[in-house]
Amino acid sequence: MEVITSKKDWNNILKNFEMFDDVYFKYEYFKIYKRHYRVDIEGIYWEDDNINIFLGHLIRDISKIPLFKDFKYFDLTTPYGYGGPLIITKSNDKDHIKRSLIKFKKDYYDYCKSKNYVCEFIRFHPVFENYKYLNNVFSIEYINDTVVIDLRKDIDTIYKSLKKGHKYNIKKTIKEGCIVNVILDPSPEDIDNFMLCYNEMLRRNESPKKYYFTKDFIKDHFNYLEALLITIEHNNRCIGASIFIKGKNILHYYLSGSFKIKGVYPNDLIIWEAIKYGKKNNFKYLFLGGGRGSNDSLFKYKSGFSNNYKQFYIGKIIFNNEIYNKLINITGLNKDDRFFPLYRKINDINII
Repeated sequence: MEVITSKKDWNNILKNFEMFDDVYFKYEYFKIYKRHYRVDIEGIYWEDDNINIFLGHLIRDISKIPLFKDFKYFDLTTPYGYGGPLIITKSNDKDHIKRSLIKFKKDYYDYCKSKNYVCEFIRFHPVFENYKYLNNVFSIEYINDTVVIDLRKDIDTIYKSLKKGHKYNIKKTIKEGCIVNVILDPSPEDIDNFMLCYNEMLRRNESPKKYYFTKDFIKDHFNYLEALLITIEHNNRCIGASIFIKGKNILHYYLSGSFKIKGVYPNDLIIWEAIKYGKKNNFKYLFLGGGRGSNDSLFKYKSGFSNNYKQFYIGKIIFNNEIYNKLINITGLNKDDRFFPLYRKINDINII
């Protein structure tokens, strides 16, 4: 097993996993969180004759939570978005693969215990379905469906598949004279416009504080990643803005916000413009993500653009049950609560 911490080694290892080439696995994506959330970056590479595995995660210092200041322990998490282990199988023998995964689990658990890692939380990548093979390694849980637009279809077919309401909203917004801006290198004013739209959406939805990001955090997505900003102007005012981040084949609908104005629908037009951009630039998919569940309004809205769904799973691992339970006991929280890791619920102020 090899521990990876440098950008050069990390991205060299990823060359072995080209079929999973996506922004959420890149060192640069992890670095943004290291810069802004006081965490460290670590990748684990493990191989034998049957499988290759790469798992990147963020390391959080539990002692930075005031209630646990005397605990010199850490926990692990996927950055905001998606990630998890990448696995390449080199054998067609399922029993051989299973034995290799059991060996990986032992090596990985032993390593994590030696580093005082208490537990790990993983958000698997819905498009790559990388939760498969891992039921014997992690506790895996289905969360919800997510929406994917297949950009390999011709543009007319994609448009015809939109729900009637979305088609109307797109046409109405264009008719109202709204201007679309597709921006690869946003100016400070462009970032300010995004922040205004995004924060207005958070205020309107009474969202938790952890979803309020700093301007520098937003800017770093353009400094370290390939990203795209689409804005909508109405009467010389920005009323909607969305950030998309780019993988090799997937364009991700990442962060978005808008003002509510009667008769104007900036979000619908933004997603339609992203579809056209993705087609023009040879992306295979536009990934819209999901909602809080399969029946909530956000999921229903996104599914109006496509009925191509991918399932979102999470993974949970506890390496040190004694310390995990001790931390929960200190909080006094009900152990039946499904929040994970449960002891962090008292300090749920960051997105990681």
